[in-house]
Amino acid sequence: MLWKKKWVWLLLAACVALLCSCSIDAHLQEAVKVDDPFAAERAEEFTGLVVTFLALPHGESTLVRLPGGKTMLIDTGSAEDWGALSTHLSAAKVTRLDYLVLTNDQPEYAGGYPFLSQQIIIDSVIVPKLISPSVRQFVPLDKISKQKEIEENQELILDTDVTLEALLPSEPLFLSPQNNSLVFLLKHGQLRFLFASGINEKAEERLLERHPDQLKAEVLKVGGQGSNQGTSQPFLTRVDPQVAVIQTGKKRSEDGQSEVLERLGESWAETFVTGRDGSIVILSNGKDYRVFKQKNRGKTESG
Repeated sequence: MLWKKKWVWLLLAACVALLCSCSIDAHLQEAVKVDDPFAAERAEEFTGLVVTFLALPHGESTLVRLPGGKTMLIDTGSAEDWGALSTHLSAAKVTRLDYLVLTNDQPEYAGGYPFLSQQIIIDSVIVPKLISPSVRQFVPLDKISKQKEIEENQELILDTDVTLEALLPSEPLFLSPQNNSLVFLLKHGQLRFLFASGINEKAEERLLERHPDQLKAEVLKVGGQGSNQGTSQPFLTRVDPQVAVIQTGKKRSEDGQSEVLERLGESWAETFVTGRDGSIVILSNGKDYRVFKQKNRGKTESG
């Protein structure tokens, strides 16, 4: 009987050791962080810059997680998009934004702000200085203590090796509101993301005149939700993007984007449409980047 008890105790001890080992391994696995975008299986374990172009039914919104852990939201989508945007932010466990960038005062870009401000703590708002009165007229920013007005050629330091450089709007302002949008470069090390907000060909011409040597970018957020009125060939030639993202809802027909899609194809840019491909996630370490399609939260596939 003594030998049986001895074996029982040994078996129990082995089981406990195995359980402890599994628990420690799982904990260590969760704690592992990687800085190589091609080694990261999930955005959560990546230590660099994470840019997620969110798939919304109507408007545009992009979530950025900076390398130091701070979060930035670029535009809020429309009021009708709030349910989808709220789901995306909840899935990403975002309860606080360090920065909110509002690129213009149009409903598809700023319409979701009243709902966002009620649900999420916003530390700082960045708006284009030249159109700040119209933005404030459309969006009630009075409760945000930190408000930054940015103007052409101004650069903001967001994190180590991450900056935001404004290229538009400039004076004189256009009659078309969307052409007065904030156009900026998000720079991370050697990589550049160009956010073209809602602009069309008129504003692109001004960019070519005033900033011809600053437009080249690896990633282009296509202007005006892929409208054929923008993303002209001269503009694309100067930007020379490797990746282009069109943020547009599922209900929007690709027929209205056919010319833009054709021009992007001729420019050899790998093109993603959020209404077709889902949210697009880009991981950057400042030198290399990787693109994911995120059709369902938590399920990703390489682009």
